[in-house]
Amino acid sequence: MTFFSILFALIAEQYRPVTASHWVRRMSAAWLDWVAKEFGGKSADGATPVGARLACLVGFGLPSILVFIIYIAAFVVHPLLAFVWNIVIVYLFFGFRQFSHSFTLVHEAIEAHDLPAARAALGEWYGPELDTSDLTETEVISLALERAIIGSHHHVFGVLFWFMMPMGPAGVVLYRLADIAAQRWSERGDFNLSEAARHFFYVLDWVPARITAMGFAIVGNFEGAVYGWRYLTQKWSDSLSAVILAAGSGALGVRLGEPMSEPDSDEALRMAEAGEPVAYEVGLEPTERTMRSAVGLVWRLVIAWMALLLMLTIALWLG
Repeated sequence: MTFFSILFALIAEQYRPVTASHWVRRMSAAWLDWVAKEFGGKSADGATPVGARLACLVGFGLPSILVFIIYIAAFVVHPLLAFVWNIVIVYLFFGFRQFSHSFTLVHEAIEAHDLPAARAALGEWYGPELDTSDLTETEVISLALERAIIGSHHHVFGVLFWFMMPMGPAGVVLYRLADIAAQRWSERGDFNLSEAARHFFYVLDWVPARITAMGFAIVGNFEGAVYGWRYLTQKWSDSLSAVILAAGSGALGVRLGEPMSEPDSDEALRMAEAGEPVAYEVGLEPTERTMRSAVGLVWRLVIAWMALLLMLTIALWLG
């Protein structure tokens, strides 16, 4: 059931993608904003630590429980109804089109050698947090690749992991709502609320992030991905994203993130005496060709996931 639910959802998404303006995206954002307002907006200092944790339970837990109850009820009535419910939930919360449209706009502008258009598309993708006016072509490509790699995990591979858990469609809703809240609640300026959401998502994503990193290593440059995972994660502040980006950049054989500073002579001597390896930049500068390679890397990992699911499905049928 899992394999065919994902397969049918992917096919449906190609014909009718779930965009940022889709009703389920608007409803999810409105629900999380309401929860944040109710638990954090009544005090001048924002939510209390206990209130912030309760907001997470209400914001992510209640919709997930509702989805799970509907799934169980549908399964009791007829397994086919539960199968249809799975497809609906996976279709609404899973897929490439929820992040790939912006990447495609940047890619097309780079292909046309239209740097201003590429900057504009990247700026719209990132939002006001990023000033793209002075970015070079290499920097535009690098930032687009980082956003796409993280997007592929949050919208595809992380969702796949939680859909395969016993919670099924409820795990999908739990993971995606926690991801959205970790981003939206951070913009409110409520420290306790944003920290609670980020911690909740960190717990949910710790294992999936490492599975995605291992997947990039398997379908890409294995040695580069492993080296990046071991030595280059300090280039990014977020520990979860750092694992995925370091492995993804190594799998692609390109340099992403801020350039690493070379250790001075005293630091290099200290590291040599302590037996600590010196980390160096690896890979080439990202180019337009790298953007095409990134699309291929993600699709190869999707195919590997689907092949594994198909084999498990056949094994269960034969068993």
